Amino acid sequence: MTHTRSTGHTGRGRQMARGAAAGTLTGALVVAAGWLCPEASAAPATPAPEVPPAVTATTLADGDRLEVLPGEGATQPGFRIVSQDGGPAGRYAYALSGDELTVLPTGRTGRTTPTRADLEPRSEQTAGRPPGPSRRLADLSSAPRGGTAGSAATATYPVTFSVANSLQDTSSIMRVWDSTTWQPYDVETDQFALRGTASLPPGNYFALTVYGSYNQPDYLLAKSFKVTSAAVKVVFDQAGAKETGIRTDDASVTRTTAAVSASLPNGQSIGYAGGGRSKVFVTPFIASGSALHIHEVQGRKGATPQRPSPVRYDLSHTFERTVPADPVAQVRQADLAETELTVRGGGQYRSGFLQTVPNTPYGGGVYLSAPVPVAGFLTEYVTPGRTFSRIAGYGTHTFELPDRTLQKGVNRGETVGRAPYAPTGGKKYVASRLRDDLTLYGPFSVSDSDGAYGRDAGATQSYRLSANGETVTEVAGKPAQSPVALKLPPGQGTYELVRTVTRDGETPFSRLSDKLISEWSFTSGTTTTRTDLGLPDIGFRVSGLGLRNETGPTPSRVVATVNAPDGTPRLRGLEFSVDGGTTWTPIPVAGSSATAEGEVPVTQNTRYVSLRATGSDERTGTTVRQTVSRAFAGPAGVALPPRTAGATAVSGVTVNENKPLVLDGHAHGSSAMFPVQFTATDPSGIAGGSFLLYQGAYNKPDAVLADGMAHCRPVDATTSTCSGQVSLAPHTELGDNALAGVWKVAVAAHANDGQGVADQQEAGAFRMMRKAVLAAADATPEPVTAGGDLTVTSRLTASDWTDEGYAAFAGQPVTLQFRQTGTTAWSDVRTVTSGADGSVTTTLRAWKNGDWRWTFAATPAATAASSAADYVEVK
Repeated sequence: MTHTRSTGHTGRGRQMARGAAAGTLTGALVVAAGWLCPEASAAPATPAPEVPPAVTATTLADGDRLEVLPGEGATQPGFRIVSQDGGPAGRYAYALSGDELTVLPTGRTGRTTPTRADLEPRSEQTAGRPPGPSRRLADLSSAPRGGTAGSAATATYPVTFSVANSLQDTSSIMRVWDSTTWQPYDVETDQFALRGTASLPPGNYFALTVYGSYNQPDYLLAKSFKVTSAAVKVVFDQAGAKETGIRTDDASVTRTTAAVSASLPNGQSIGYAGGGRSKVFVTPFIASGSALHIHEVQGRKGATPQRPSPVRYDLSHTFERTVPADPVAQVRQADLAETELTVRGGGQYRSGFLQTVPNTPYGGGVYLSAPVPVAGFLTEYVTPGRTFSRIAGYGTHTFELPDRTLQKGVNRGETVGRAPYAPTGGKKYVASRLRDDLTLYGPFSVSDSDGAYGRDAGATQSYRLSANGETVTEVAGKPAQSPVALKLPPGQGTYELVRTVTRDGETPFSRLSDKLISEWSFTSGTTTTRTDLGLPDIGFRVSGLGLRNETGPTPSRVVATVNAPDGTPRLRGLEFSVDGGTTWTPIPVAGSSATAEGEVPVTQNTRYVSLRATGSDERTGTTVRQTVSRAFAGPAGVALPPRTAGATAVSGVTVNENKPLVLDGHAHGSSAMFPVQFTATDPSGIAGGSFLLYQGAYNKPDAVLADGMAHCRPVDATTSTCSGQVSLAPHTELGDNALAGVWKVAVAAHANDGQGVADQQEAGAFRMMRKAVLAAADATPEPVTAGGDLTVTSRLTASDWTDEGYAAFAGQPVTLQFRQTGTTAWSDVRTVTSGADGSVTTTLRAWKNGDWRWTFAATPAATAASSAADYVEVK
């Protein structure tokens, strides 16, 4: 089952440990993010040293989190938005002006305010050292407001901004520029109204505003105006805006998400981060050096985050200088580039994500994220000739795919997530010495064997540095993506360095590469300048694996390659183990090549195969031994059997206190909260626990709602009560009425002794239900003649997880009941089946006065319902 060791992002629902100070976000960190890439060179073909995670963060008005990310060199920092519910982040308006970023949640049911982030320029980084820029985030109320960016001696005049023909009352972002120099000026906006004010010197100006509200379109409006020697009123006209977007000739797809932004000659931009399926309207305008950019991702109609589309349209279009009266780009499938992406996994079939951003000469864009099948295939149709930067992943894993430019027609496919997952890439691992300080930095702990650099946000690392068999220093429990500094003894010496990266190998979605061990022997002395130690590493590649990186009917061949930066690499040994590293079997290696390969025999009962190889840099004498535990799965490993050891046991599993979970009328962005609890015991006590909520088969679930840690509170020395809280937004995280019904619970617990574990994949079940509603019964005619025909109607609906409100509940048995005047008991009369529109109707003979009503009996997927009664007099 799942034994998450960190606050990783491993599922769709949000769970929070009871008693903890903060919630644990679930869902892939980046699958829930809108990520701004401020420069066209967002992801260079040859990656620079990896950037650590966001260095500053703040909570937006809607509860989601804005994280500012450092840039590289002269590149501005970017940002990403992480959803508090673990699903896709909502819609955001943003404006990037120099070193200032403003972000405003839109499309929410409540009122929200903008947040500003000050993006300070990057300081120069010493080559090979991890960056450490300072950043500052401030709420809008504390950001500098009002005034002009020009000289204080220049006479200024008040300018007021408003929006005509708007039915909305919402916050907005407004920006104004001198249309000759493109000097920006500040606009102070009202928090919950489409109004703003500025103080401007005489000149010609160009203004833009972006806004949107719940269940309404988004707007990007433009207005040119002039300031002479008096106050000016500037009115944006919503009625003049035109729908924008990209349309294809494939009627089977619809918009999944989109980004629309306007860029200006000074490099600044304003627009939307994402956008979902909501329409976007823009004002047609002409401005030299400006452009309107549209990036739209489309997928199959009816696809959901739990059941992702097998087809993805990745479309990009720019209207340069002129936004036409009909700003909709039309494309034909036949004119696009076609390719196939294979997404491999290491456990359950799950939903993953693919993020893309087009690189344009106009500056930044926003990474758009959409679900993809894991392990599975994705057919892509992409705007040809346009370079896209891409990120893929699932759970806590992200892989940086190389930038890609495809040509019209069918293009060669590619694969991401091919095992083994191991640190690789030579210079991507930084090991340098300055005086007696050793800096170590290797964030790519789960790079795949095709060369896509990857990381696991939940992985930890430890180091042990020794000299002459004696430990010099040790560091443990650090995040795998963080740099580590160690102190070396002065002078020349020979050292042994062991780095161990530990990952949660019992998570349902990833059972592979649970431990990665690199062992080096090197010689180093005190330096006066920063010197790269040039530590070698070893990469592995395995042929003959399936979609879940399991062995197939043909033998698997392993290829190991030593990477020695600026050296002379040589592979000296290659081994495999099928018992978790207890015993190792050598694969013969001949010659002095940097690469060797051999066949690995795998029997039917093999769960996992571990790999180990040794190598050296013949130029420097440095040696390396690299071990990948569970490098790939055997045939038995694909089944993911429960894992039990010692006397650990779990019992008493409950979800929502054993009551059905009824999801009724939750609008987009709103959530239902419910608890998960169980009891765990072990003679040594309980160290921790975890849970998983899923529907369907454990190994190939139809949907996974929440997967993460539980907070285990001791009752006594041997027993703990473990609990977690789940937050579920049905429209965002389910998005499919067919997912109503019985869900299963898997739980696991770890013992304090580090040996005991109990893993129950079907420890309990609960019902997740739609609320059913029957409209008031309507009997006609009234009154009715004794023995005459009486027709009674109603309509059955149920809460709609796909769209808003309630939807027709067709094909359901609904019973008509009668209660004679003067009695209290209802009697069943007849049962009919609801029609396609949910309607129920029947005609019968009327003989007695009384009430008529319709009833619907509860099912595993929907609650019971009764209509209001209709009294009929019989004459």
